[in-house]
Amino acid sequence: MKNLSRSARGLFAAAAVASALLVAALAGSAFARPTKTDKTAQDSQLVWPLPPDPPKIRYLESFYGATDFRKKSTWRRALLGPETDPGISLQKPYGIATDSAGRMYVSDTNQGAVFVFDPRARQVRPFASTGRVRLSTPIGLALDEKERVFVADAELNEVFCFDGDGNVLLALGRDQGMKNPTGLAIDRKRHRLYVADSHLHQILVYSTDGQFLARWGSRGSAQGQFNFPTNLALDAEGNVYVVDTGNFRIQILDSEGKAISVFGQAGDGPGSLQRPKGIAVDSEGHVYVVDAAFNNFQIFDRSGQLLLDVGAVGTGPGTFWMPAGIHIDGKDRIFVVDQLNHRVQVFQYIKN
Repeated sequence: MKNLSRSARGLFAAAAVASALLVAALAGSAFARPTKTDKTAQDSQLVWPLPPDPPKIRYLESFYGATDFRKKSTWRRALLGPETDPGISLQKPYGIATDSAGRMYVSDTNQGAVFVFDPRARQVRPFASTGRVRLSTPIGLALDEKERVFVADAELNEVFCFDGDGNVLLALGRDQGMKNPTGLAIDRKRHRLYVADSHLHQILVYSTDGQFLARWGSRGSAQGQFNFPTNLALDAEGNVYVVDTGNFRIQILDSEGKAISVFGQAGDGPGSLQRPKGIAVDSEGHVYVVDAAFNNFQIFDRSGQLLLDVGAVGTGPGTFWMPAGIHIDGKDRIFVVDQLNHRVQVFQYIKN
């Protein structure tokens, strides 16, 4: 997206205005969904922006639960979604992370659990512990360089570190008085864990071996202050992106907590933020912000200029109903948690 023309960006903004004003009319079609009935053909054509501009985002697939790995009628899935099944299915997912083997870790606040979607093994399983910890309201997820799984539990007021088998290795937060840990981000180069605590209005910083390092911010609206921060992301330089929810903005801090810049404002137009949730940064530095009120994710450059928005309210591919977490893997695949549609949708960022 680095070389997008001013006119192309104008087209994106115009498309965003249209979707915001015509949500009801577009709920079933989003950005000109194809009319072909073949699902493969449909999916391959679900791209943003519209032609003749070159596509930047492509829809890939969706995951609901155990039924994703069982053979079923394509037309039934397209029309009705996942079939009823006694196996695991998502109820109210929130957080998302992936490992090097392509497994997805998804937190589900309704079920008080984290589930592992394993496409290679074609199974979904609970990420269970040895019983020392019973998760209550898991929200944020992140994996470190050893692929240990960190989980923020907003009700237990702690962040837990698990090994790959689900055994508890660390419990963080009691000594620092965590009140509502939500978003997590891990800097693998610096071996740091960042925790957004929405009730403390702070970012807590730990080493990934559990040592408490720093406490950033206080409640307020100045740069470096927060009002119910919820979600976090990192870029390639180790800068920390904070969804400052109560201030309707994104703050960018360096690795030592110094404020670099801020963008965003409350509103209902393209580029505004109303109920910002998950945040992620792709390999080229574009910033993706999920908004539960707009039922989409918006893509900005680092200065906060809107480049593109993707989605509208709906139940079909490429539409959302109360989206929450977002994660971008090393292949620039975009995983968006679609809460009230009980699924994770996967997209691909298409480089120039």
